[in-house]
Amino acid sequence: MSKSLRDQLMGAGLATKQQALKAKSSTKKKKKQAVKSGEMTEQEKRRIELEKQKAEQAARDRELNRKLEDERQQKAIQAQVRQLIEMNTISRDRGELGYNFVVDSKVKKIYVTQEQQERLSRSLYAIGILMNGTEEEFRIIPTTVATKIQERIPTAVVIQETKVGEELTEEEKDWYADFEIPDDLMW
Repeated sequence: MSKSLRDQLMGAGLATKQQALKAKSSTKKKKKQAVKSGEMTEQEKRRIELEKQKAEQAARDRELNRKLEDERQQKAIQAQVRQLIEMNTISRDRGELGYNFVVDSKVKKIYVTQEQQERLSRSLYAIGILMNGTEEEFRIIPTTVATKIQERIPTAVVIQETKVGEELTEEEKDWYADFEIPDDLMW
């Protein structure tokens, strides 16, 4: 094995034993003074830096896991809504009457039967929106199911609100009395 540098210098006659002991004691004194004065050694600095890096990595991992869990929950909710709409869809096969409704400030139209139109206008039925890729598919569903869906994803359902309690005043009734509404008017 090779000798230490101190032994090699003494063996070559470049240093004496007293000089080697003096150098050794001076390095020990410097380390003690650094510790007493509050200075950190290189190893301590590296250890603290590594601990910081580990803590930062753990925080990033926790945040990433939280985001992934949120995404999983959103997908599960979307799957529940899709299943509720598909299971409770009311067939509109023989629908011949156009029924207009508003989605995102755009007027949409579906064809329904006379009975479905009446139930939609009385808020007994609602319209569920299924997303197939980028296309929207509108389906008629009972209002009870629509309220459950609306709790999960409010934008997945269109419910025609009935205007309960909004009665016209006598003055308004008199003003509108001059304007008759035709019986065959469909909106």
